[in-house]
Amino acid sequence: MRFFNKKFDAKQFTLYPIGDWHLGSRQCDFNFVTKVIGIIKDDPDGYWVGMGDFMENAIAGSKSDMYKQLLPPREQMDTIVDILTPIREKGLFLLAGNHEQRTTRVVGLNPEEYIATRLGVPFGGFSCLSVFDLLQAHAPRTFTCYFHHNYGGGTTFGGKINRAERLRRITPTADAIFSGHFHVTSRIPVSWYEAGLEHAINKNGYDYITGSALTWNESYAEEKPVAPSAVEHIYVKFVGNTSGSINTQQQVYGIITK
Repeated sequence: MRFFNKKFDAKQFTLYPIGDWHLGSRQCDFNFVTKVIGIIKDDPDGYWVGMGDFMENAIAGSKSDMYKQLLPPREQMDTIVDILTPIREKGLFLLAGNHEQRTTRVVGLNPEEYIATRLGVPFGGFSCLSVFDLLQAHAPRTFTCYFHHNYGGGTTFGGKINRAERLRRITPTADAIFSGHFHVTSRIPVSWYEAGLEHAINKNGYDYITGSALTWNESYAEEKPVAPSAVEHIYVKFVGNTSGSINTQQQVYGIITK
């Protein structure tokens, strides 16, 4: 697990976890990707994390059909770098996705790490535990977040939720856990108790599934057949404690649609 810390000289910031574009696939909605980039670029409080599977990366032996993709893997990497360059200064880190791991297993090169290096953005490996510190907020002023692309199947919405919830076994008291891979969006509330000096403290967090840019027609999902999912991404505004005595930290959840 990697560790990442970011101090914001602010009371709030907005996080855009982006990925699962599968650029190179005929089903990648490039107009939606362009819209997301524009929103992040125009948001003065906006920052992004790469959740993996930016590429389709169909290679010999993979489930994806290498003859149907629009671009070869090298051009997919370079195109992603070009797409993300206008918002490179807002990038926090990039994670490895299972589609990029196809190349890693064959030749030892991680395309996501290559993209991160080209952009000058840290590479977060398979997973990253992060602490975001809002310097202008009252204590407590930090949010602890865990990020993982995630793996495994799950064709029903419930199955995808169950796979995402398993990440909380790794960081059970994280304020937020972010999972890609499942091509849906979701916000799952979680509650637990911690011991204070004089009483039990009820804590609340959220498990998020971050969405994708994949359409359905003539896709692997249509072939199987798997139900279509919406083309959309989530964003979360982290608002620091606004009172010196009462914990008023918030996570404001929203969705970017086509």
